Amino acid sequence: MEHSKLPMRTWFYTMHLMTSIKQVLSAKEVQHQLHMPEYPPVWLMMMKLRNIMGKRESIYKLSGTVELDEAFFPTRMEADEKAEPMKRGAGSQRQSKVLVIVESKAVDDILRAYLESKDIPTAMDKAAKLTKRSKRQSVKKVVHYIKMFAIDDLKASTIDELLAQNVDAKAIILSDGSSSHVNLDKNFAKHIPIVEKGNVDEVVKKGLPWVHIIIGECRNGIAAIHKEIDGRFLQLYLNEYCWKFNRRFFRDSNDPKYDLFDRLVRISALYTSDVKWRDYTPEIEDEEDL
Repeated sequence: MEHSKLPMRTWFYTMHLMTSIKQVLSAKEVQHQLHMPEYPPVWLMMMKLRNIMGKRESIYKLSGTVELDEAFFPTRMEADEKAEPMKRGAGSQRQSKVLVIVESKAVDDILRAYLESKDIPTAMDKAAKLTKRSKRQSVKKVVHYIKMFAIDDLKASTIDELLAQNVDAKAIILSDGSSSHVNLDKNFAKHIPIVEKGNVDEVVKKGLPWVHIIIGECRNGIAAIHKEIDGRFLQLYLNEYCWKFNRRFFRDSNDPKYDLFDRLVRISALYTSDVKWRDYTPEIEDEEDL
């Protein structure tokens, strides 16, 4: 917020709007709520907040069992790319590559840990309810925390560097056995490749369920609100999604220390955004107007 020409009240109200709803919020909607005549200052303010959300998430590492996969998000083509022949598949100019890593745990493991932490007589009723509910669920794993990164390529060196920074070396990595994952065995405690052999459910619902759920929900959420976004700013939208997702239970608490607005205000005082006005060029159209 330093050197901003916008009043503090505008910043605080924007933080309130961004943290009061579960879904992604468009800058157009915030502009409407604030009755501001111009779109760019609102866009820049929200991008700065998304940037510091990512800075806050970078201090944490995922641990335990971690699902890993790569995804492709539709993004807007840059002007110089429109003159080039359209590529297909992973190299398409309309697709941006995203690395998705998810900390998850089997329902049975959670249940076992719960029983071991409690007196058996007092825990049996709760355990019976959890077991009954888990039998009805198609996904037998529970998600804890997530991280998502927009990447330039799918090289093993790119994947290895991000994983080293964001995943504990003692973690067990579950992946689809891609050629980009050749170094996971030596970099982490264990690497379990789950290769699809004609049975998609084995991978999607049992082995790597949460990376696929996260990819689908995040991609659909961005598309529904922003339509087609500029690939240069994809990471900022991913930051907001991950920051909110990792604090998804905070809104269920009445404890003031879990208030999301308060958390966002605090990190606004702790971190300095890297997003500058020069990053916003006249060629970028309003995402919501496409």
